[in-house]
Amino acid sequence: MVGLSQSNKRRHGTETLLYQLDANAQALGSNEWEAIADSNINSDVGETSQQFRREILTELQMIDAFQDREGLVDRVKPAASTYLSDMDEEFALISNGRLDDARKLNDSRVDPDFDLLDQAIRQAIARFETETRHSSQTALLGSIGILLGSLVSILVLTFHFERGRHLQKTNARLQDLVTQLSRSQDKLIHTAYHDSLTHLPNRTRFMDRLKQCVKRANRHEDYTFAVVLMDIDQFKIVNDSLGHSAGDELIVLISERLNGSIRRDESDVQPGNVNGPIRRPGNDLLARYGGDEFAILLDDIRDASDGIRVAERIQQALIPLFLVGGRQLQITLSTGIAVSITGYSAAEGVLRDADTAMHGAKALGKSRYLICDPEMHAAAVNRLELEDDLRQAASRSELLVYYQPIVSLEDGRLSGFEALIRWQRPGFGLVAPAEFISVAEETGLIAPIGAFVLREACRQMHAWHLQFASDPPLTIAVNFSGKQFIQPDLLERVVQILRETGLDPRSLGVEFTESVAMQDADRTARILRELKALGVHTSVDDFGTGYSSLSHLRRLPLDILKLDRSFVSEMEESDENREIVRTIISLAHILGMHVVAEGIEKVEQANELRSLGCKYAQGYFFSKPMNQFDAETFIGSDLRKTRFSGLLHA
Repeated sequence: MVGLSQSNKRRHGTETLLYQLDANAQALGSNEWEAIADSNINSDVGETSQQFRREILTELQMIDAFQDREGLVDRVKPAASTYLSDMDEEFALISNGRLDDARKLNDSRVDPDFDLLDQAIRQAIARFETETRHSSQTALLGSIGILLGSLVSILVLTFHFERGRHLQKTNARLQDLVTQLSRSQDKLIHTAYHDSLTHLPNRTRFMDRLKQCVKRANRHEDYTFAVVLMDIDQFKIVNDSLGHSAGDELIVLISERLNGSIRRDESDVQPGNVNGPIRRPGNDLLARYGGDEFAILLDDIRDASDGIRVAERIQQALIPLFLVGGRQLQITLSTGIAVSITGYSAAEGVLRDADTAMHGAKALGKSRYLICDPEMHAAAVNRLELEDDLRQAASRSELLVYYQPIVSLEDGRLSGFEALIRWQRPGFGLVAPAEFISVAEETGLIAPIGAFVLREACRQMHAWHLQFASDPPLTIAVNFSGKQFIQPDLLERVVQILRETGLDPRSLGVEFTESVAMQDADRTARILRELKALGVHTSVDDFGTGYSSLSHLRRLPLDILKLDRSFVSEMEESDENREIVRTIISLAHILGMHVVAEGIEKVEQANELRSLGCKYAQGYFFSKPMNQFDAETFIGSDLRKTRFSGLLHA
């Protein structure tokens, strides 16, 4: 839309000039000709009439390129020519110092010349507005934009030469005309980018935004968008049976329901701007893409599941019957989704894949949606189902706490347990945390899940203290996620749960990863000090997988360092790896921390770690994570006192 851009630029120039004219008019008052005689505005008089003529003629040539059936544009040319001729004559008188003669000529020509030009331009504008109401052709709208720009330019040039003469009178008329031009341009821009029936953005606007998104995705690896393309199932039957008016009515009703199914945000991006910051989610664009097709641009999404979520929300919105032409109709859509993660260099490629998926959905029996990549589609559906199931898992009592023993390497006796979440998901069996914790983190479900694990682990350990007395008492270690750790009321939550369950704080250990600890080291240190003041043990989990820096961790009030299983498994491969483990254990002791080794699978590993000074260990060699009842058997058996002791010293 080059014409629209030119018109907008010229309109801005005209409005700026109006401000300057008004300021000059107030300063000169009614003595404009005296100001000319005193050369107060001599910079204008110094401009040559030849240059002025060339600029006007250039604009008239632009007008010539526009074909107008009514000939209204042609009437602007003679009006401008008459104005130009009289201006030349007046300018010559001013240049020769014949101000009285110039003034007489001005008095006799300004009003009739301007009236003629004013009338011709207004008639042309009225005709252009009629043209734009009945056409959405880009070529026609672009030509009108160029023409409006030319008319604005003529006014700028004309009134540039009128400064200092009848300023207050002519300035008011110019303001009125420019206002009309501005309104016409606003209507023109809206028509160029919107559908006349639904008033939604049209294909042109949609493509502009889509091109911006493609360019942004190529510049930002963490930016993802999707296109959701929809086609009304069996729309032709509605048109053929009820008529095109009923079809139009249905299109409008569907657009209203779709409009309520997308995210919103006040901000917008001007066409062509792809260098700005990535915007917040919520700048989705719904457009009428064709006769019975709609398209949604999902901007800055998380992954493909967001596209499916929108498609399902739209299907729900279409369930209520539509009342069209006195009849109730059940309407469905076939939907195709293309996600930018596939990688696109052009907007056309995104639309191609969305269109392919849409027709695939229609072939499957209408009222369906598909993602262009079958594997991605299956993964996105699984992800969405997992999220929905996880939201209901707690209320269905599907979440379970399992317990993995932590054993003393000094005497082989049970020291305590680590509490681990499990999900008894219907149809899938027992699901390990690696399969759903990341989803819980992303959706915010980790907070209630974490609170459930902490409460259940504390309750169970208190019950075991009553059932199985020991000295020292068994401990329970609970993992805290990053989202949990940044909760402002974390300490209050821990205190409340300890109070509710009756567990001695000295029997609770709080575990977190290195990356969580380093997110805000000062805050982390403060929280850990407060937890330790309660008597709670603090532990850094999976050491060696994050920052791997004891120099960072030494600033934190920690009791336990948990050595990641990767160090344990590689320890036997070389003396170098063994020395790395020895060094970590020695430094931990220097910093006043005990070491718990994870992932022990063989007695040789346990004995080697014991010889290196590691005090505690856990892993499948001792036991896999167990449910409550198996854990009670484990605690109550005599094996707790003899089994591992014998093996470790063999």
